[in-house]
Amino acid sequence: MTRPGSFDDVQRRALHAAFMDGAPLLCPVCETPLDRREVPPRTDVSYVRDRLWVSCPACHRTAVLDRREPR
Repeated sequence: MTRPGSFDDVQRRALHAAFMDGAPLLCPVCETPLDRREVPPRTDVSYVRDRLWVSCPACHRTAVLDRREPR
Protein backbone atom coordinates (compact mmCIF):
# COMPACT_ATOMS: atom_id res chain seq x y z
CA MET A 1 0.00 0.00 0.00
CA THR A 2 1.36 3.44 -0.95
CA ARG A 3 0.48 6.53 1.03
CA PRO A 4 -0.10 9.71 -0.99
CA GLY A 5 3.17 11.52 -1.42
CA SER A 6 5.35 8.51 -0.70
CA PHE A 7 7.27 6.00 -2.78
CA ASP A 8 5.92 2.47 -3.14
CA ASP A 9 7.73 -0.56 -1.68
CA VAL A 10 9.69 -1.32 -4.85
CA GLN A 11 10.83 2.31 -5.15
CA ARG A 12 11.83 2.44 -1.45
CA ARG A 13 13.87 -0.76 -1.81
CA ALA A 14 15.65 0.68 -4.87
CA LEU A 15 16.36 3.93 -3.00
CA HIS A 16 17.68 2.00 0.00
CA ALA A 17 19.96 -0.11 -2.21
CA ALA A 18 21.34 3.02 -3.91
CA PHE A 19 21.81 4.65 -0.49
CA MET A 20 23.68 1.64 0.93
CA ASP A 21 25.87 1.52 -2.20
CA GLY A 22 26.72 5.22 -1.93
CA ALA A 23 25.13 5.91 -5.32
CA PRO A 24 23.45 9.23 -6.14
CA LEU A 25 19.89 9.32 -4.83
CA LEU A 26 17.55 10.12 -7.70
CA CYS A 27 13.76 10.07 -7.59
CA PRO A 28 12.65 6.72 -9.02
CA VAL A 29 9.56 8.45 -10.47
CA CYS A 30 10.97 11.57 -12.18
CA GLU A 31 14.78 11.09 -11.83
CA THR A 32 15.28 14.42 -10.01
CA PRO A 33 18.13 14.45 -7.42
CA LEU A 34 16.57 14.01 -4.00
CA ASP A 35 16.91 16.49 -1.16
CA ARG A 36 18.49 14.86 1.91
CA ARG A 37 17.96 15.57 5.59
CA GLU A 38 19.59 13.72 8.46
CA VAL A 39 17.16 12.40 11.09
CA PRO A 40 18.96 12.45 14.45
CA PRO A 41 18.34 9.53 16.80
CA ARG A 42 15.84 10.22 19.59
CA THR A 43 16.95 9.85 23.18
CA ASP A 44 13.49 8.83 24.40
CA VAL A 45 13.49 5.44 22.67
CA SER A 46 15.34 2.32 23.77
CA TYR A 47 16.94 1.71 20.38
CA VAL A 48 18.91 3.99 18.11
CA ARG A 49 18.08 4.48 14.47
CA ASP A 50 20.37 6.25 12.06
CA ARG A 51 18.12 7.56 9.30
CA LEU A 52 18.05 9.82 6.31
CA TRP A 53 14.87 11.54 5.10
CA VAL A 54 14.79 12.07 1.35
CA SER A 55 12.28 14.12 -0.60
CA CYS A 56 11.81 14.96 -4.25
CA PRO A 57 11.60 18.70 -4.91
CA ALA A 58 9.80 18.02 -8.20
CA CYS A 59 7.09 15.43 -7.47
CA HIS A 60 7.09 15.82 -3.64
CA ARG A 61 7.36 12.15 -2.74
CA THR A 62 9.28 11.28 0.41
CA ALA A 63 10.91 8.32 2.14
CA VAL A 64 12.91 7.63 5.29
CA LEU A 65 15.94 5.38 4.78
CA ASP A 66 17.69 3.45 7.55
CA ARG A 67 21.46 3.15 7.51
CA ARG A 68 21.21 -0.60 7.94
CA GLU A 69 19.92 -3.50 5.92
CA PRO A 70 16.13 -4.03 6.11
CA ARG A 71 14.92 -7.23 7.74
